[in-house]
Amino acid sequence: LLLIIIIIIIMSSAGALTPYEIKRDERVARNKAILAKLIANNPLHQHMMVRMGSKDDSDDEDGERTTKTKTKKKIKREINLEDVRRSGRIRKLPAPIYTTFELNEDLGDGTKNRKSFNSAVGKKRKSSESEEELKKQKKSIDKKSQPPSSPQSLKALNAKLKHIYSEFLGHRIETNDGGLKAAVVHELSPIAHPKFSKMSGIQEWRNCVVLYVNVGDKYGNSYDNVFTNCGGCITWFAQPRQDEESSPIRTILSTMSKKEVSCEETKNKALEEGEEAEKSFPKWPVHLFCRMEGETYTYCGRLKALNYEANKRPMKFTFQLLDAPLLRVSQDFLSLVELADGDVHQ
Repeated sequence: LLLIIIIIIIMSSAGALTPYEIKRDERVARNKAILAKLIANNPLHQHMMVRMGSKDDSDDEDGERTTKTKTKKKIKREINLEDVRRSGRIRKLPAPIYTTFELNEDLGDGTKNRKSFNSAVGKKRKSSESEEELKKQKKSIDKKSQPPSSPQSLKALNAKLKHIYSEFLGHRIETNDGGLKAAVVHELSPIAHPKFSKMSGIQEWRNCVVLYVNVGDKYGNSYDNVFTNCGGCITWFAQPRQDEESSPIRTILSTMSKKEVSCEETKNKALEEGEEAEKSFPKWPVHLFCRMEGETYTYCGRLKALNYEANKRPMKFTFQLLDAPLLRVSQDFLSLVELADGDVHQ
């Protein structure tokens, strides 16, 4: 037993990698090799990356081209004591209730509103009333049944999109207390203790919708058919009860006709400072956070819906990652994506 303990101590002190870390590093190396082919075969993509200043091209000892990323020097900012992640008991504050959510928040069951809807139109459905009239009545019932949002609810708060884009695009949002989703909400929220549900993978804010997606298991194995086109697209399934009339789905569908701002321009706007810069930052309605199961979330930027299957339950969406050119030079992002050789030629 003593010998086993000594061996464990030696391995820990030597910084031995876990099986997950070994698999993650192998994935990153494999993805970088594939992306090198992609960039080499696409002069326009390479030219854009140079203009953004997000990489420097140099030759290594073997004469091979390598990619280096430039990191922005972070500016020291004054810390608001209300946002300090320390014990609320020590600060003599009431305990935050992270699992509190609004009565009308859509967690995928839709029980409350659907019961009201079914009881109101059940008889008329039997008499073969048109589908259009039923939808209108459902909307009317939903509006009447929804209580006003609490001031601390995410639906009443504007997410800090400029902050999250400038500080965390392509990077993990670390936490010391195990609250993985709470760490993301903390960075997005303008107040210290907002109310939200830890169980839902889709969050409605006043100015956007945020999606939380697991792209692999706790052993580092990627799920099939999640990322495609070298990390430029992702498939996603809505909650079983959601349809085209659900509030978050309407927001997602609005991106199909919305003209996007380039990642280059958005990044430049995000790095500007001052109140005017905050106002002029391009707002986008749907944002993505991904992780391997049990790991912290990585911010993967803005999403644009390309197509969806309206009659399928749950609804299936295909999104474009608008910030993919910037994400492809991020090691945190490459550790999530399982690139296929076929994607290089798409």
